[in-house]
Amino acid sequence: MKWLRYDDEYIDQYEGNKTEYLLNKSNYGTVNFKEKNDPMGWAPALVTGKKYKIHWGQSGLDFEKMSIFMSERWEPWDHPIYLVHNWTDVRAAIDV
Repeated sequence: MKWLRYDDEYIDQYEGNKTEYLLNKSNYGTVNFKEKNDPMGWAPALVTGKKYKIHWGQSGLDFEKMSIFMSERWEPWDHPIYLVHNWTDVRAAIDV
């Protein structure tokens, strides 16, 4: 899974040019797949009160649902974490 810090303060470093910020591959981090039976998937450590853009890179992963679980260390006074991701509705066939 690829992740990108997506708070305004990081985009402002590019004079507000979001496209330039998104295209710079050095801004992205990688979270490796967690090889474990339960739970399995990606297990990133994220800072509360921040916003992240996430995607599954070049894996070609196609899914119809996604589950997110909070850590057992989550406290009620922690700030929210914002996750931003693309959603593309792909059609299998188009008849004209």
